[in-house]
Amino acid sequence: MIQIDRIVPEVPPKGKQLRMIIDTDFANEIDDLYAVAFAMVYPERFKLEGIVAANFNNQMKEAGPGSVNESYLLLTRFLASGGLEGRYVLKKGSEPLQYYGHPSESEGVDFIIERARAGSVEDPLWVVGLGASTNLASAILKAPDICDKVRYVFHARNDANWPLRTKQFNVKNDIHAARTLLKIWVPLVWFDTGTHLCCPMELTEKYLASTGGLGKFIHEYRFKQTDWQLNTKGFFDLGDFVYLLEPESCSVEVIKAPAMDEYIFFNHE
Repeated sequence: MIQIDRIVPEVPPKGKQLRMIIDTDFANEIDDLYAVAFAMVYPERFKLEGIVAANFNNQMKEAGPGSVNESYLLLTRFLASGGLEGRYVLKKGSEPLQYYGHPSESEGVDFIIERARAGSVEDPLWVVGLGASTNLASAILKAPDICDKVRYVFHARNDANWPLRTKQFNVKNDIHAARTLLKIWVPLVWFDTGTHLCCPMELTEKYLASTGGLGKFIHEYRFKQTDWQLNTKGFFDLGDFVYLLEPESCSVEVIKAPAMDEYIFFNHE
């Protein structure tokens, strides 16, 4: 068997536009709203070809089986607040993988495959996964031919348990999918930052609420939960786009991708 090396994603230099799909559990956390808005502010860098609504599971009433639809509905409200209806393609993603190695079907998965096939190795599709990696993994499982035509940035922020294991929220929301990304030779950034990206309420009120429309919407959405209003609230997902906009602002380490078992322990052998 001939084995080739996995492509190591290299962020293009400034001045080059990235074809992009954002895959987001939008109704789960406040940082998704700010991250997507941030990406929209830089069209010269991010050619946003669409947004896919992802699943999530926690104690929120929106979580669980209806979470994909909740993410989709909030995305429509978010865009409508800024008069951006119809500006971006919106697709619904999949429920978590039921079995390891078997994709979950959805229009969002098919959309990722379609846009990946429209590109090339030289002009790949960057898919930024801000939630569970269900749709990213399903696209590769369903269409392995797109492997070299995509660059995955998976927000799988680690913790103090690295390199032994991870307890990260996005990983735990679909362990089968996260294991798939590590095993299949898709070009992968396992992204780890965002904890210290904070913004006090008075700043968002000053610079966003007064602008009306979209800015007012995402500022006022912080009132949905008390902890979202804290000055120490981390806007985790913003980090992914800062990295893609200003890669020199982040440190990068290239390692051999470990295997991960169903108990989210890493095997580096």
